[in-house]
Amino acid sequence: MNEFTVNDLYNFIEDTYDEDDTYHFARDLSGNHQIRAVLIDSTRVLKLEDLLTYTIRRFRYENGYSSIDGCENNNEINYNDDEETVKDEEEIIEDFIDENQYDKNIDDDNMYLEEEIGGSNDDTPLSIENVIDIESLVQWYDSNAKISGLRSLPKLVIVIYNFDLLDPVIMEKYIYILNEYKDRIPIVLLLGISSVYRGVDAIHERYSYSVERLLKFKEFYLSDSIHDFDELITRFFICNHFGVKVGIKVYNFLNDIYGRLKISLKYFELSIKHIINYYFYSNPLSILTTIDLENISPRISLLNEYHVEMIRVQLSFRRFVENFINEHDQPEIARCLLEDDNFVKSILPVILRDMRNYHQNFAVAFEIVHSLQRYVDPKLIKAKYELYSYALKHPGLGEHKHVQYLLYEFKKLKSQELKHFLNHFQNVLEQNLEKAECARSEIQKLREFHERLEQIEALSQHSIRSPKKIKKQKSSTSEIYNTSIPKSDISSSSSQEFTDQFTKLITSIFEYLQVFFKVKLRHYSTNTLYEIFYWEESHSLESLFLPEIRKSIVTALRRPKQYLNCKCCPDESDDDDDEIDPAGKILYTQDDRCILYKLLVGFGKFIHTDDLLESFENIIKKENRDITNDETK
Repeated sequence: MNEFTVNDLYNFIEDTYDEDDTYHFARDLSGNHQIRAVLIDSTRVLKLEDLLTYTIRRFRYENGYSSIDGCENNNEINYNDDEETVKDEEEIIEDFIDENQYDKNIDDDNMYLEEEIGGSNDDTPLSIENVIDIESLVQWYDSNAKISGLRSLPKLVIVIYNFDLLDPVIMEKYIYILNEYKDRIPIVLLLGISSVYRGVDAIHERYSYSVERLLKFKEFYLSDSIHDFDELITRFFICNHFGVKVGIKVYNFLNDIYGRLKISLKYFELSIKHIINYYFYSNPLSILTTIDLENISPRISLLNEYHVEMIRVQLSFRRFVENFINEHDQPEIARCLLEDDNFVKSILPVILRDMRNYHQNFAVAFEIVHSLQRYVDPKLIKAKYELYSYALKHPGLGEHKHVQYLLYEFKKLKSQELKHFLNHFQNVLEQNLEKAECARSEIQKLREFHERLEQIEALSQHSIRSPKKIKKQKSSTSEIYNTSIPKSDISSSSSQEFTDQFTKLITSIFEYLQVFFKVKLRHYSTNTLYEIFYWEESHSLESLFLPEIRKSIVTALRRPKQYLNCKCCPDESDDDDDEIDPAGKILYTQDDRCILYKLLVGFGKFIHTDDLLESFENIIKKENRDITNDETK
């Protein structure tokens, strides 16, 4: 998380309990130990007791006491103003799940707690070592508040990450318990939603209204997430000159699910890994995307006739062949491309080199378009991720209406603004001299534009100084004065010349940029064998990261043998009765939930509970005839 989000979280914790409270708990959280953050992994919690125990133990540990947490080597945790000694997280987790050790220590501490409370006085705060459950935690807060005041007490911040993976039944009970004590303990509950594209919907879908109204919903986002997502897109897709890229459907999926305000680097990374894995497993031509162009021969020698046939069936390659007939009038080359495998292999280095040059030139031109917005109209700047989505749509970014608008507004630039833009353009080219072919070929043209602008500016400065010089000249005779050219005429003439020269220059640059953007930012499908580099099939990605959960559950309930590979159930495909749908057949060996589901489907919309129960009993008693009615219920 970035600093902005951390500050937002701090402010949220500070503001909690400030309203309608007698005491103010807010302190400088970053400089003092005024919070005790209990970090809970929901995937490790199996029951309510685990969650409560986990909370108490972490609170004890965060307050510097961990003798019952399995610290056999007498490691002490000392807090001071300079440093904090923290135990390894994995060791803490292992201590928490050590139930035998915990039960033993709890019994000992319960005896000690009774003695301590019975013989204590109002001037002695309860020790943290006596906090073993929620009630003793309340007593710890109460006793310390009487002695040192509530201002000195830390807030108990409970952070549950992967919250939507936690059993809702457990979490609802946990929230009810915390709510009962919220007036006596400054509890702040922070929930981490792992399914970022669902957000707070994960709570609305699974929890009752009575629980929701106990929570104070406030969502936290990365304040600078658009910039971060821009950087992500730039590194993955724009600056990556050789490798697997994506088409518009896949890109929109990544953008909608993981981009903008709800950015998730983790899930974005998982998606990219899936794309790469799926692509390399499913496409034999993916071998060409990792070729080192300086040492290309060994890789191409691995291609067999099957690879060559796959190349020939690509749409872009067929268009490439047709161009030799229709545009270049070279049918013999077209015939060789269709019949001679070795000829196809020999021309592959040229095709792959053209693709790499396209990506390199695209990255340079893309940077120029993005920066041009700042000089033309700062109020309408579009982020890189949005510009890149335009680039993936036909006919490409170079001919998109947004770029055309930028070029139209470009002609309105003043001299100083144009100079800044040309300087930036030239710097971008100089930085990419070793990376992009267009940087070497275009930089001379930019230098010419820059020199012309400097000459025009010099002319402008001369037109300003000329009237001043004439004014300083002393007219000795009236004849000399009368024969002199008027100042207004000199000024207007020089100004008109400057305007004409500047208009010609900016028109020339405008025409140059039109061609530059159209060629360098053309759509990727204009390249031969673009199919090798661009993964355009989005169905696999969507089905993996946005599964049809209901459909999967129904499939498992209808066909447990097939879905769960259950060994006790007979093979559904071996059923001799063709009239019975295997998916609808009820077997006593199947899971109880499968049996109930199939009975519900059989009953239809009108369900009588007694009939459902009787049918269920009749089926499961085939497996165990000694089962009682109460056990069945």
